[in-house]
Amino acid sequence: MVRFVESDSTGLPLKRKQVAQACSRCRRRKKRCAHNGGGVDGDSMPEGARGVTVQASADPLSPPQVDSLPGPHAARTEAHEGPASRFVGDLSPEAILMEATSLCSTRDVSVRGGLGIWQSRETRPSELSGPLALTSPSRQAVQDMLKAYVWKNCLVCRPPAPDYAVLRRIYLEKLHPIFPILGGHVVSAPQDEVQGKVLKQIISLAAAADPEAARHLRLNADGPLLSRHDFCTSLSNSIQTILDARLITNRVFLTRILAALSLYMQPSCSDDADIPALLNGHAVNQMYTLGLQMATGDNHENSQVARSLLCCLWALDRLNSAFYGRACMIHERDIGWNLDNCISEQPPLFRLFLMIIGLLDKVIGLYRPGNRLEREIIIDLPIFEQMILDAGATRAPSSCLASLEIFYHSVAILSSQSPAENRSTALPAPATNSRRSLAADRITSIVSHEFHGQLSYMPIIPYGLSLSLSVSYRKMRHSNVPMFRSRGKEAFRVNTSLLKSLDDTFWTAKTIVAMAEQVLQEMDKAVASITQETGLVNGSKRAEPTQRREREPPPSDVGDTVIVYSNHEGTDLPGLETIPDWDVFGHFDPTFNLGAVDAALDGNLDFGTSSNWFDWQQLWG
Repeated sequence: MVRFVESDSTGLPLKRKQVAQACSRCRRRKKRCAHNGGGVDGDSMPEGARGVTVQASADPLSPPQVDSLPGPHAARTEAHEGPASRFVGDLSPEAILMEATSLCSTRDVSVRGGLGIWQSRETRPSELSGPLALTSPSRQAVQDMLKAYVWKNCLVCRPPAPDYAVLRRIYLEKLHPIFPILGGHVVSAPQDEVQGKVLKQIISLAAAADPEAARHLRLNADGPLLSRHDFCTSLSNSIQTILDARLITNRVFLTRILAALSLYMQPSCSDDADIPALLNGHAVNQMYTLGLQMATGDNHENSQVARSLLCCLWALDRLNSAFYGRACMIHERDIGWNLDNCISEQPPLFRLFLMIIGLLDKVIGLYRPGNRLEREIIIDLPIFEQMILDAGATRAPSSCLASLEIFYHSVAILSSQSPAENRSTALPAPATNSRRSLAADRITSIVSHEFHGQLSYMPIIPYGLSLSLSVSYRKMRHSNVPMFRSRGKEAFRVNTSLLKSLDDTFWTAKTIVAMAEQVLQEMDKAVASITQETGLVNGSKRAEPTQRREREPPPSDVGDTVIVYSNHEGTDLPGLETIPDWDVFGHFDPTFNLGAVDAALDGNLDFGTSSNWFDWQQLWG
């Protein structure tokens, strides 16, 4: 290390300031210490010499701050003005040189024996814009303009205090216990101003789907009451712009916001269709940068925080795989923790949610390329009641348990796979048919009757309803027995009505409803045409629509729309039972793209179209 010594007017060297004592870490490594404020006196250096001096970073062994993570100690700790840190694995040549030359590197002390080193870097003024600072002058100018826009337009986009109080309560009661991605920030807000405002935005976005929130969807005290779509779109765009401006410098908090936004945001156009999956990818990337997958000793004070966040990201990765047909990016073979132990240490409702995610993880294996076998495959599932007992969630609110039961039955629908030649036949495989039919009926019953308007309205609710609608469509489409065709059509109508009540919030629901409504209209036209041609009239069916209207859930008192389908002329059409030998679908208008509907709704049960919903939305308007 080169030491520059100042000289006086006569040319003689001035007395140099010496370090009184090296820190414990530098003494162990027998290195010159520059961590205790001595060693290099920046104020006494010549102006030209300062640019080549090695700058000292903050002590990596300082006590961890709020929401810091283990491994090693506080080397991963980040605050708004604290050190940034990154993990470099031993496979990288950089790790060897970094450990030998950098005073700010720390060998990983995970229980897996150490697979790399941690590099702590001082946050220089040029890096205060975020974890990935831009150095290009032109890009920096654009970044500065974006920051000015964010402070003026995006950070102010949040509900007023009275409305936010209601949204926060909804989040704490119905969403946070199931998926605590925001951690302790929900209880103790971060001190950083930007983080605090973004936290309010993401909580409001998540809670907006609840029916109770409909009267509190405002973005300023004097503003009008917004629809869910407008409210959520404004918040989603604001949060994304804040992320683009790199105003969030805490990587741990950034990871939480990325993950929460991936789950709760709803695309508004085809160009945004892949944003949730993209945000999940960014969150996973931050996870590996922070080294959350590297286990530390259980005695570390923040190990529980690390395990909880890791479980959230692992669960979200599986949900994205199911929702959007994406490959999983987090694999158990790459995790140093024992995942089963991590799950068992979580709160009851979150533990139950993770147990269902574990079942989904097994089901996803059925649909991976190359895993399709020409025989029926079915995965054994535990009884949901037993899962509640094993998770210790017997005292949890019934509405939360019902929401997770919908998710459980959604996994059950997907947990069996039939050979390709049997997927569009009149008689599906027995195990597949019975399991799917019962699970679909339970989903519809829970949403429409038992807990209508009381559920935890996460994306797992419209996902379950979409699967239930696909099951009823397949029964209505391929059954040879008139009674089953009529039963399938009735279930198809009810599921369409329920999804219609959610299409202002969830974009997949809006796409499916557009298809389902046109299918029902074409079916009514076909039945009317066949009845007119054949003279088939069943008077006993005239009262059926009235009875159906009595059975369907009433509209909620917050503006949710639950539609009831009837003939446009006001007369009651005969059901499918009155046309036992006619193929109603064969009488559809030739211009109606029935093949596309089959591909979308049948494929929904086979992970076939889950990533192409906006293609279908463009087709069906």
